[in-house]
Amino acid sequence: MSDQLPESFRWSYAICKMVPTAYQIETNYGSLPLDDELRLAVERAVRPILERRLKQAEAKEVRS
Repeated sequence: MSDQLPESFRWSYAICKMVPTAYQIETNYGSLPLDDELRLAVERAVRPILERRLKQAEAKEVRS
């Protein structure tokens, strides 16, 4: 994704498109496929962080 897009768009895109369609966790040692239980756990863990960062980015863009 282009670094020229607003930061808020990138966080929003991650919330709407990337997290719901995640299918594996990738590491330097290989990948781990996500089943429904793991996908839900990732969603519950990551979404609040992404939403907080989206709000921060939106606030920063309003101040600019």
